[in-house]
Amino acid sequence: MKLFATLALISVSNSRALQFKSSSTLFNPLSMSSLKPSLKPSLKPLWMSSSSSSSSSNCIYKGVNLGETLTPDDLSYSARLPLILGSGSSTRKLIIDSMNLDYTVLVKEIDERGIGLDLRSRGTVDDARALVSMLAASKRNAVVQSLDGEKWGDGAIVMTGDQVVTHPELGILEKPLTLDEASDFLSAYRSTPTVTTVGSVLCTHHPSGISELEVFEATVTFDKDMMERDEEDRKKGRGDGMLKELIDANAPILKCAGGLMIENPIVKKFITSVVGGEDAVLGLSRRSVLKVLKKLDSQIQ
Repeated sequence: MKLFATLALISVSNSRALQFKSSSTLFNPLSMSSLKPSLKPSLKPLWMSSSSSSSSSNCIYKGVNLGETLTPDDLSYSARLPLILGSGSSTRKLIIDSMNLDYTVLVKEIDERGIGLDLRSRGTVDDARALVSMLAASKRNAVVQSLDGEKWGDGAIVMTGDQVVTHPELGILEKPLTLDEASDFLSAYRSTPTVTTVGSVLCTHHPSGISELEVFEATVTFDKDMMERDEEDRKKGRGDGMLKELIDANAPILKCAGGLMIENPIVKKFITSVVGGEDAVLGLSRRSVLKVLKKLDSQIQ
């Protein structure tokens, strides 16, 4: 049976089914009231191991630094069900590929900007954690509703998630809508050079609706002096500046939360530290993925 994963990153710390207030309604991101429980499907094991190479203690996969190299014990997960990935993100797919997980991509559009407006207005890290959890659940619900009951009669795992960046001055940052907004983000990184990325991964067993959620964070710090010199050189005509370099290189800056592309050499040279894992900043923590998959597997056996 081919392994499918619906990756809709919606996670909650300590894998708890946290409840969040959105407007006046109580929201439980793990709720699957639209799904009816059914008999547990038969499970067939699938082998999984790491296919990435490592440089010192880091995992380098297809030229991208994913952070720490996971050990065989870390990767001791036997995939038992098809995995459906509810994300079109190229970096999330790359991270899943690095873990040797087979999957089918099934993305359903939702009105992301219309969800959690009160959380966005406050903009704290806790609000960001609630927001990415809500978005992961909404993506999961959209994917599950589209699944063909006959095709997935034996059961599948749907994985979804989301990510935002939090900044002390600007609050919650999502994908920039325009290059002007991307420029505002970079200016904020110059003035206050430490930001936190908040991501989620939500795995749900279909058709029972059993879910496991994990929220993960990482902190990125830029070299403030180097950022300011780069901007000064741009103003004086001695250089193009980071944003124009990214545009000229056709970098997909408008597709990244906060316009944060730490894997791009143009941006990477300005970064002094990443705490919490490069993979988490790229949109998907491998440890969180394995944690929710293993927990979910123990519940549906």
